[in-house]
Amino acid sequence: MNDHPLPPARPGFTELFWVRPSTRGRWAPALRAGPAFLLPALVLLASGAGADAVLAALGSFAVLFGERRPYRIRWKSILMAGLLLVVVAALFTILGAWVGPSSSITRELVIVTALGALTAAGVFGVNALRLGPPGPFFLVLVGGVAALVGRAGVPTASVVLYTAAGAVAALAVSMAPALWRPHGPETAATETALAEIEQFVADNREPSRRHSVASSTLNAWSVLHDAAQTDGDLALRLRESHHRVHAADTAALIAPLPRPSIRQRLRSAAHPSSHASVTALRTTTAALLAGGISVVAGLGRPDWAVMGAVLVLQMGPDRVRVGVRGLHRVLGTVAGLAIFAALHLLDLHTGALIAVLAVLNVLIELTMTTNYALAVTFITPLALLMGAADLPLGQQMGSRIVETVLGVALAVAMTWLLFPRAHRSTLRAADQSVRGACVSVLDVAADQTPASPAMRTRRRDLQWQLLEAELAATDSAHDDPSWARKYWPQHHAVRSVGYDLLSACWQAGPDTPVAPARVAELRARVGASAPGSVPGAGSDHG
Repeated sequence: MNDHPLPPARPGFTELFWVRPSTRGRWAPALRAGPAFLLPALVLLASGAGADAVLAALGSFAVLFGERRPYRIRWKSILMAGLLLVVVAALFTILGAWVGPSSSITRELVIVTALGALTAAGVFGVNALRLGPPGPFFLVLVGGVAALVGRAGVPTASVVLYTAAGAVAALAVSMAPALWRPHGPETAATETALAEIEQFVADNREPSRRHSVASSTLNAWSVLHDAAQTDGDLALRLRESHHRVHAADTAALIAPLPRPSIRQRLRSAAHPSSHASVTALRTTTAALLAGGISVVAGLGRPDWAVMGAVLVLQMGPDRVRVGVRGLHRVLGTVAGLAIFAALHLLDLHTGALIAVLAVLNVLIELTMTTNYALAVTFITPLALLMGAADLPLGQQMGSRIVETVLGVALAVAMTWLLFPRAHRSTLRAADQSVRGACVSVLDVAADQTPASPAMRTRRRDLQWQLLEAELAATDSAHDDPSWARKYWPQHHAVRSVGYDLLSACWQAGPDTPVAPARVAELRARVGASAPGSVPGAGSDHG
């Protein structure tokens, strides 16, 4: 064990800013995003919807929420996302109609407040459940566009119909690959986990790689569990490789553990210091301030300022990454406005415009998880073309840039001004949860086998808390390097005993309790990892 464990180095701003986007594994889902919008939009156009046919894009965003999920549950994910998008579109169209075309600061602030509430719920839910990209941004985008078209007089029933059409197409397009590659998602997830395990073993079980192994294995087993493939060849390969991680006997295989239920994940994050709570508070505050200032200043699109804040902060990255995303957002918006201006001047007929928007959908999906500047470049004209205001082009572009800078500036400011040391309490709380989960496992480890229902549940919860603690530790290392260096022995002790306890369960096998002596040793280490007990650790406060 390293006597002087050190946190990971803070990433360089320049390195992150110039990250080279990768399209590996992105082409298939990206190419699905195009038809998910194109097909319903063309049908609506042929049915007489006119220019409003482009609003099918509001529902076609549902396709983004189904990727990487097995087909057995993918349809449920897309259906749920589609329903949410339809509900959000309906509610905000009603709000937009209530505000009307005339400027009313009080009523516009009501829309901003509603967008803030949507932001709070979306950001907390996505981060608590660890759903990853695309995050809640597209829900907020749909709310903002729906409010705009509602103010322009588009009937609520029409917006609901167009959004629903896009969601139905998203479901059909996303499920289509099941016909020729029915096990594609679980195969991809398992192969990724196996590659991480091989690298971990090749690196002589380097402790710093434990998190990536645990995270990829959790994802792979969760996908296999969702696909009802826990007894097939892929599951067997994952079990055998996972036993190598823990140097356990492969003759007695224990199934890896899936993620906790939705209710348990939400409950786990339901405290003020959690990553999800802090991120939701910061994002919502920035969104409300940005939207409110936009309304008072008469900039015209308060939702644009709100979206600027949400896109930067929605996943709660560290300050360096927030700064990079903020700059990406501004530069991407400027580039996207140039595309919007060109399309505006071309004055395309609706059919050609639909084709352009389909291409933009493809490019958004291709770049969303790789480079925010490029993704925003394509999101900007898409969002503007769905709800362009009847104003001079130069005025629109100027206002959108100001609103973008406003939202980004407030988003960055929140990470420094609103509970600037929250990462410390988040990490301390996460480490305390790991210690509690360790005690929960140890309380029954000597009497029950690792494969028993009680032990499986407690081991699963420990694994989840370890991942949460590692995410919090990384944020602390990047936001507050000097404090992290002092605190790191404390975190390292907690992390080590947690993973060693999981290894002890794997090494015991499915039918044998952990040896009492091993339980006693691990229990002592848990006690020794408590605040103030770790040699070399700095103050746990401040």
